[in-house]
Amino acid sequence: MSLFLPILRLTLITVTLSACQLFSTSHSSLQQPLRLQGTLTQLDQQWSLQPCDAPERYTLIVSAALNEELNTLISEAPNGLFADLSGELDPNLGHFTVAERYRLQIEGHDCSDTDFARLLLRASGNEPFWSILQTPKGLILNQAGEPALALPYIEEQLPDGRFQISTQADQQNLQLWVTPQQCIDSMSSTVYHLSARLQLNQQTFQGCAAFGALRN
Repeated sequence: MSLFLPILRLTLITVTLSACQLFSTSHSSLQQPLRLQGTLTQLDQQWSLQPCDAPERYTLIVSAALNEELNTLISEAPNGLFADLSGELDPNLGHFTVAERYRLQIEGHDCSDTDFARLLLRASGNEPFWSILQTPKGLILNQAGEPALALPYIEEQLPDGRFQISTQADQQNLQLWVTPQQCIDSMSSTVYHLSARLQLNQQTFQGCAAFGALRN
């Protein structure tokens, strides 16, 4: 009898902890924002999103600041903008309340982007062109007139949501600083949610960035 009671207590504690873990996981998943990509158009002063992978259209609920950005871009995109957004979906009303704007673009990477699903981050700049694709397995550095270069990297988290990616592999001294602030591409007018600064072998370049599918 004296042995049975400790075993029973231990069993009850284990079941209770398991139930807490299940509840915590379930509750956390409900809080995760939904990320949607698709074509954004305006009709009767309302914004409508046609997702890449769904037949339904959603009416967007947007902030005043985002509404201003959209109005600026839509005048140059009569067929609609490509939008990469996250937020909360009300399936009963068909409303999508936008919490984060990752990208708004007239041209460039859209629903047909084959790289997006494997990326943590894409950063790029112009004059001269450069881009960095960050994946869980490594970086891919692209420069005008140069073959693509695959590199290992280290990522360091910094205050205020900033982070740094660096490598010294393959005779490259590369440091990429990423900051959560609006950035507008100088050639395509694409609006990004991140700005980027690349230092590569004693040269410094400015650019913009956005999270890929593997990071929200």
